[in-house]
Amino acid sequence: MMDGPDLIDFVSKAALAACGGDVKTHRTALWDVAVAILADVLRNTDQLSRERMLRGIEPELRASMDRLERLLNPSPYPRVMH
Repeated sequence: MMDGPDLIDFVSKAALAACGGDVKTHRTALWDVAVAILADVLRNTDQLSRERMLRGIEPELRASMDRLERLLNPSPYPRVMH
């Protein structure tokens, strides 16, 4: 089984290939697939865990959007670590 980052990379590449590389015009189809995957995960989870996951999904999605933004649009100014 693939680990998280490899699976995300694989799914992202498959989604881009399925959309002919044009995510903007296929946004609805990609959203439907993402919702179906989340629904399947939730469906196979006990009720308490499901409720916990649903409560935490918004902040997790926002954090994921931030990570993607940094990956896809890196800053032209590298961070300096002291």
